[in-house]
Amino acid sequence: MDLSRYAELFRTEAREHLAAIDEALLQLAERDATPTRDTVDALFRAMHTIKGMAGAMGYAPVEQLAHASESLLAAARDRVDHGLGASLGTAFSTLCQDAADALAGHVDDAVDGRAPRAPEAALLRRLVAHTAAWEAPRAVEATGESHVESRVESRVESRAGSHDEADAPPFGERVDELATRPLPSFAETAEFSIADVASAVRGTGSFDTDAVSHTRVVAVTFDPDAPLKAVRAQLVLTRLEALGRVQSTEPPVQSLTDRFEGELVVVVDSTEADDALEAAVRGAGDVRSVRVRSRRERQGNRESLRSVRIDLHRLDALLDLVGELVISRDRLLQVAEQSGDRQVQAAALDASRLVSALQDEILQTRLVPVGHVFDRFPRLVRDVARDLDKMITFAMEGRDIALDRSMLDAIGDPIVHLLRNAIDHGIETADEREAVGKPRAGRLVLRALRDRGSIVIAVEDDGRGIDRARVLARAQSEGRVPAEVRTLDDEALITLLAQPGFSTAATVTAVSGRGVGIDVVASRVRALGGSMEVTTEPGRGTMFALRLPVTLAIVRALLVQVGDQTYAVPAAAITEAVELDDVWAASETRTTDTVTIRDESLPLVRLCGHFGQVAGDDAGTQVIVVDVGGRRVACAVDALLGQQDIVVKPFDAVRGAAALFSGATILGDGRPALIVDVGALA
Repeated sequence: MDLSRYAELFRTEAREHLAAIDEALLQLAERDATPTRDTVDALFRAMHTIKGMAGAMGYAPVEQLAHASESLLAAARDRVDHGLGASLGTAFSTLCQDAADALAGHVDDAVDGRAPRAPEAALLRRLVAHTAAWEAPRAVEATGESHVESRVESRVESRAGSHDEADAPPFGERVDELATRPLPSFAETAEFSIADVASAVRGTGSFDTDAVSHTRVVAVTFDPDAPLKAVRAQLVLTRLEALGRVQSTEPPVQSLTDRFEGELVVVVDSTEADDALEAAVRGAGDVRSVRVRSRRERQGNRESLRSVRIDLHRLDALLDLVGELVISRDRLLQVAEQSGDRQVQAAALDASRLVSALQDEILQTRLVPVGHVFDRFPRLVRDVARDLDKMITFAMEGRDIALDRSMLDAIGDPIVHLLRNAIDHGIETADEREAVGKPRAGRLVLRALRDRGSIVIAVEDDGRGIDRARVLARAQSEGRVPAEVRTLDDEALITLLAQPGFSTAATVTAVSGRGVGIDVVASRVRALGGSMEVTTEPGRGTMFALRLPVTLAIVRALLVQVGDQTYAVPAAAITEAVELDDVWAASETRTTDTVTIRDESLPLVRLCGHFGQVAGDDAGTQVIVVDVGGRRVACAVDALLGQQDIVVKPFDAVRGAAALFSGATILGDGRPALIVDVGALA
């Protein structure tokens, strides 16, 4: 059986369990390294599952390291049960984290096909030494031996240099008799040995079947959270084939991919008893139920599957196709309107409704909770805080807010920069905080929230805030700001901080000081069609907020005419639209650079000048008010052409040109139009 096609699925599920380990270790850190039984159980379950999956896939280094870690966790669980949890100490959590980090590397090596490397001897020695030390009292009581730990260490040292898997004895014998628990994979609960399973999987086992056969239907349901269900289903078929002849399966064998959800029906000819068939099936592991019946029995209705796995490339292809379909829909509506035929117009409207519904459904399938990205940051915060010797309380909010998958992939690095910046520049040391009456531990919050048609990702700390005077002085010394400038508002502050190479750090450290960080964030967010805002108060803290569109693929836009060209303005950024003559008629003053709307004076940006178009008179000029990071700006255009769903296409501006556009689109009549970057208008 070829298991290579399940490699990426193994990596995905292994990473989920490694993330669960990180989360449990963070809970452990919050309890001052005193674990509860629930925490240790969570660690044990995750490590045990990784071991079982690695055994199923034949990834020996992963299985060996997970087995040694599992032995440590089993010993730790015993100590917790006996009221000795406080004695585990920080060394326990550090050792578990080191093992998890090493496992992540071995998982990637195995899946990517790199030459397998044996687990580091030093790490194995630490795992076994801790396990031996905690199990030693029970070993002494059982055997009278008082030098268990020294015997373990000597055995590890004597064999640590041998990494030849073909000649080496089993892992338990290589490391320690205290770690000689068998290396069970998912067949550990069956009446068959691991060797039997291995020979069955490889097709080398020999099984006799009687010439006389009886047809049975075997219905198998795996546990919902069972890892590698498709692999286990393949093993079920292999084991049943060893006991008879498989006639058919539902779903078909070729459908047993990573989208298989755990319900399998097999029609098999066998003379074996029903109990033997059931035992063979349960040997695949994580089997919730098995029902064996004769072919004459009517199979009951099974609960329909509620979810399937979809390859991301197929999802991207679907989105591209529906994007082209949206363009064709708009052209069809225009042609139908021009035809004057009411039946054609009705048919076009019906088709338009169906395309819109299809578009909405496909966009929904691409939405992923931001928690998928957020979950990797607690470890980052803990490590950076430890490197900088700072005390940090980290919180995450809004993990269930959904964002487009492509957007989610792109925001990880900007968030990393903001978190590191907050820990290094924003939050003070424990002694500094105590001296000014603050709690010794700084508070850092990562939150996601919805705001109109956008998603806001905010990083907020309760640290010292940004010293505007210091920023201004550094900027003036570098010639970035004129000498006559006396203060910096939030807009000017973020503009300065986002300039490449600008930093107020006195020294360069491993965390910051090279002027790379906020400029990377600003560039990435601008490329995503979003904007960045900053709010800061001396002594109280700072908040950086990234305002992003929900999806990059299809957005609602207002089409406007500027000169003889058509442009698209994202509708989510527009708050209102008025005629310029009406605004000026209601105002006592008439200037060329501001307008007053309901007693609010707004800067007026004439897009003709921005886009290099010939400016006409003001008769009939329309004004759209856009919200740019909380700052409202009035934009003058020649005409409003209507709203439309547009498909966003990448746009590469001429090198050195002003960043005025965030993308391009194709209109219903086939003409291209540029998408205005409203963040560049402020």
